[in-house]
Amino acid sequence: MKKRKKKPSRIKIGRYPFTIHADPLKETTSYPTHTHGLYDIGFPEFFIDPVAFGGLGNGGRINCSYDYFKKPKNRGKLKAILNGQTIKLAGPHLCRKHLRTDYYTYCFREVPPEFEAIKLAYGSGIAEEYPGIKFVQIYVEGDDYVLLDDYYRGGVRW
Repeated sequence: MKKRKKKPSRIKIGRYPFTIHADPLKETTSYPTHTHGLYDIGFPEFFIDPVAFGGLGNGGRINCSYDYFKKPKNRGKLKAILNGQTIKLAGPHLCRKHLRTDYYTYCFREVPPEFEAIKLAYGSGIAEEYPGIKFVQIYVEGDDYVLLDDYYRGGVRW
């Protein structure tokens, strides 16, 4: 019997067209969990408070956010965010599969490149390096302290 040759396998890096950087939280200060690569496909970059749900939890919520806003029926909401509105979504509405029992309300707002969290995550010259880049902050309703520059200045402390 003749052996069949295996077809070469395709390398699959992941199902998302971006990477997520999460701080391992091994020091007393940290940077926001954030994306790289969404700008390249015409999306804003997403970021979230590093201690909100930890690296894995934050990464999952960023993935859910991308999945939600890439759907044509939700593109209007993303456009509203980029026009200055804050959009609020309940966990199960954001991601029925992974957040079906999540009782948090997630808020999305655009922030300027001068926001301290952006400087920490991307560096202070990001807007010059990538003209037109946009940033959307994901935060839990009620966590108003994450809206302030002072919270991020010098790194998030806990």
